[in-house]
Amino acid sequence: MKKILLLCTILMVSVMTTACINNLAIKELNNKAESYLNNGDTETAICRLKSSLDLDNEIYQTHYNLAVAYNTIGNYAGAIEEANKVLELKPELSDAYYIIAVAKEAVAYKVLDDAASASAPSVDAISEFNSKAQESIDTYNKYLVKVPNSSDSEKINGKIDELNQKIKELSEIQDKSLNNSDLKKKLIHYKATEQLDYEDLK
Repeated sequence: MKKILLLCTILMVSVMTTACINNLAIKELNNKAESYLNNGDTETAICRLKSSLDLDNEIYQTHYNLAVAYNTIGNYAGAIEEANKVLELKPELSDAYYIIAVAKEAVAYKVLDDAASASAPSVDAISEFNSKAQESIDTYNKYLVKVPNSSDSEKINGKIDELNQKIKELSEIQDKSLNNSDLKKKLIHYKATEQLDYEDLK
């Protein structure tokens, strides 16, 4: 019986020691990662943060820092995934919504940048931008609901207004494009039938 108690005690001490070592290692990795982030060495910070997650995947600060790092290098899908993990682990952390909103805004504008080779964005590109921009607006609003007296609320409201204005402008372009497309179809139909109702073209 004494041997069993001794064995259990040794195992408990071993588990507690391992947990302490892991916690110290995680803290050290996170501190180094934060230092690298502050110094602009984002890639090294990401490596440290991933190592920290290998030791313990349930520490929200690690996911938060990784989301910030991913946003910095333009890995917006990664930033959104990590910020959502933060919200799973710590739902009250409103800054995670801000990270997601920024990432979604960047994704929306990237759609337009990718379509910039054309003289005007396609109907599909406009639809995709409008969808992503609306997701960003919704997430910015979630952040503002969580932090109504935020010091950056004026800046965020400015971003929301800017996105809404862009959606409006692009929607008007999209409507004109669709109308032109209808006009082209009517002209093709006219060539085929040699009949044209001018009222249709108004």
